[in-house]
Amino acid sequence: MTAATVIRPLAPSEQIFAFSEVFVGYCARVSGPLDTAALAAAYEALVTAHPMLGAQLTPSEPYGHTLVTAGPPETVLTVADGDPEHLLTGAEPDQRRALGSVHVVRSGARASVTLLVHHSIADATHALHLYERLWHCYATAAGGRVPVLTPIRQPLPVEDLLSARGIVRRPLPDGTGPPLNAPPLPPPDALTANDQPYPPLITTRCRLSREHTGALVAHGHRAGVTVHSLVAAALLLTEAEARQVPVTALQCSYSVDLRRRVHPPIGPAEGTNVLGFASYRPGPGSTGTLAALAHGVFHALRAGLATGYVQQTPLQLPDTLATPPANPFDTVMTTNWGRLPRLSAPALRIDDFRTTMIAKPDRTGRRPPQPGGGTSIISTYDDRLSIEIHHPPEFTPVQLPRIERLRALLTRL
Repeated sequence: MTAATVIRPLAPSEQIFAFSEVFVGYCARVSGPLDTAALAAAYEALVTAHPMLGAQLTPSEPYGHTLVTAGPPETVLTVADGDPEHLLTGAEPDQRRALGSVHVVRSGARASVTLLVHHSIADATHALHLYERLWHCYATAAGGRVPVLTPIRQPLPVEDLLSARGIVRRPLPDGTGPPLNAPPLPPPDALTANDQPYPPLITTRCRLSREHTGALVAHGHRAGVTVHSLVAAALLLTEAEARQVPVTALQCSYSVDLRRRVHPPIGPAEGTNVLGFASYRPGPGSTGTLAALAHGVFHALRAGLATGYVQQTPLQLPDTLATPPANPFDTVMTTNWGRLPRLSAPALRIDDFRTTMIAKPDRTGRRPPQPGGGTSIISTYDDRLSIEIHHPPEFTPVQLPRIERLRALLTRL
């Protein structure tokens, strides 16, 4: 890269996704005549308004990576023929080239349209906002007009957004929080170019019907818990069975969108990763039922938010990264991308909504792989709950029983 202009170094909350080159993606499965020229115009308008999509990451001493730009933002759009279920056919994402891209995979009148965004510059809420704007621009371009979006301010790291709201790092729950440390130095090879391809992934999915989703929501209302806590409880029970351990040997860990949990609230694209962190471990003697575990997850999160602890967890990342990696065998990782809005586009029918997340092996050793090969991504689209696990093909035999167990637990209500 030549004549690169430095935008800023990544903050610790962003840096954790750069070493393993993590991208998150939203995808619409569509039927009908997709206008790829209109899609290209739409994405160009999106990158013009959000130039970080066309920026790059470059390694920088001593701690990690810096956000840079070299010339006009690059717009990357690929179109490939193939099975639309394989969302990234023909895609070659590279954080040294661009931090955002659009990928189309089509077969006859069916296609998948995926917006891929580097996790260092956008979490799921931010990426969904970008995806909605992309489809808004597509509708404009398909109607014969030039799409134009109002440029936004460069999104800030969560550390800056919390500081502006008077939220500071506090001691750990046991009161023994160490002094704030700089992030640990990565191993020497962690900052060299990783030219290995992304591991191939397939998706194992539990998708409930509208009726079962409605019943789950109604049950949560009656029980005084959220759908997220019910799903987290089902995941704990499923993983306890799959790993052949008591449920009290596991903890459920997940990210929490902080945008509406601070004052003043934070807009969807004001920050990059506006995420706190929460977890729940059933105590000794806990009743291993779905209802009891769901109440445990729900009340643990509510308590963490009420004390303000969850809101300031991003500020502890330098210390977290300096400690030994978490034990993946006692942790159940999940992320809830929330309720997705209905999308529409001229002459197209949007049949389904999918997610994806890809990463290379983290050479710092800070992101150990999950047993079974993937993090569970929860979302709801068209009033149907979906739990997707993106994993290497060799994990299919162990993921299919997990999905059937989840379906049985969640539809039994």
